[in-house]
Amino acid sequence: MGLKKKRQAFVVMLVSMMLMTACGNTASTQSDQKEAPDKGTEKERVVTVYEDAKRAESDEVKKELADFTKETGIKVELNIVPGDGVEVYKKIDIDMISGEKTDVIRLSNPILIDKYGSNGWLYPLDELMKKENYDSAKVFGKYLPKFADNKTYVLPDQAGKWAVYYNKKIFDDAGVAYPSGDWTWDDYIATAKKLTKADKGIYGSYMLDYDNYMYMLARQYDVNGYKEDGTSNYDDPAFKKALQFFGDLGNVEKIQPSWLEFKSKKLSWDGFMSGNYGMHFIGTWYTNQFKDKKTYPRDWKVGITQIPVPADGKGNNNFGIVAGYGVNKNAAHPEEAYTYIKWMAENSYKYGGNLPARVDLNDDDIKQLFKKTSDELSGEITVEDLDKALISNDLGFVDEKITGAGSTEYSNIILQESELYLVGQKSLDDTVASIKKRADQAIKDAGGK
Repeated sequence: MGLKKKRQAFVVMLVSMMLMTACGNTASTQSDQKEAPDKGTEKERVVTVYEDAKRAESDEVKKELADFTKETGIKVELNIVPGDGVEVYKKIDIDMISGEKTDVIRLSNPILIDKYGSNGWLYPLDELMKKENYDSAKVFGKYLPKFADNKTYVLPDQAGKWAVYYNKKIFDDAGVAYPSGDWTWDDYIATAKKLTKADKGIYGSYMLDYDNYMYMLARQYDVNGYKEDGTSNYDDPAFKKALQFFGDLGNVEKIQPSWLEFKSKKLSWDGFMSGNYGMHFIGTWYTNQFKDKKTYPRDWKVGITQIPVPADGKGNNNFGIVAGYGVNKNAAHPEEAYTYIKWMAENSYKYGGNLPARVDLNDDDIKQLFKKTSDELSGEITVEDLDKALISNDLGFVDEKITGAGSTEYSNIILQESELYLVGQKSLDDTVASIKKRADQAIKDAGGK
């Protein structure tokens, strides 16, 4: 074979090898590409959620999260924050400022909802809802939190009301009839006096150190915390009367621990579960404590009745809170987070003792909720008891909190100044004047008037 023919044969062989290699590579690439979508569909969907340590361990929350994952396929990972109540939000506040990416924040009262939404810390939900034609106004109605920019940042999961829970054993031991139906604060005080046995450590009443106890009577009259010009309305006589009333329950009527005793003995938010108090005036979220026999073993049964009202019959409002969920604006998984908060807003009432924020439920839905609560309490409280205390009465409904410009600081000021009055360090008039002055400044600093 001549040199020219040898070169031609070599070129043909080389081209053939290149074609075979190319075909092999193409086949390999096609195989890899075929497998890639399968690997992608196997990727786990996750949402991360802030939760306080106590709630994270509750059977209620565990069941709730398991059901959510079962229905949606989204795994929930908890970012557990030590503490309970509002303490957990001190850590979350810092995280929001530093750009932490935990997806979901549970906002347990209207002040927190207003603060997180107004501070620009939450992800607007409107576009996500629009994609699936979700009508949040139809589902939640008047309970849907509103913000100045008309965007939706929070979906509410509860619209709790207040009630009086009572220890049936203490009533039985004192030979006092259980409270039921319409009654006034005068009736409440008279009943509590019959139950109080200070020498045995038993009080007829128990209330906490929340800000709204300081002005609960004013809320029953639906007196606003802000004037029309945006300044503080704390110089309205209703707030002075309300603070004096609360202080007198411990200091004058002596039917419950005084503020000084409450603070010096470090009495707790769940103190009623000790069995040493006849009645507890609190929101319906507290129902969960009675269900939890593991944490709170007790040898007494609980009852429930509607809240007392002023004797003049004009301040006839019940009050409560709207709580809900928001998505962190820096969320790592915003779509999964949206799915989570929507599911919680629509379903969480089925797991706890809270009243739902949904307005699209019918009477049968509510009765089913009450039936579940009654069954979980082994009939200690009946469906009729719950209905009479919370639904079928002539009471109106107002927000328990003062919300608006500077509301977080406003709340803190009320507590700080009221304490000075409650322990006798400041007069009632001076206290109210100080709250008004400081609140005006807080409102101004927050961009109000």
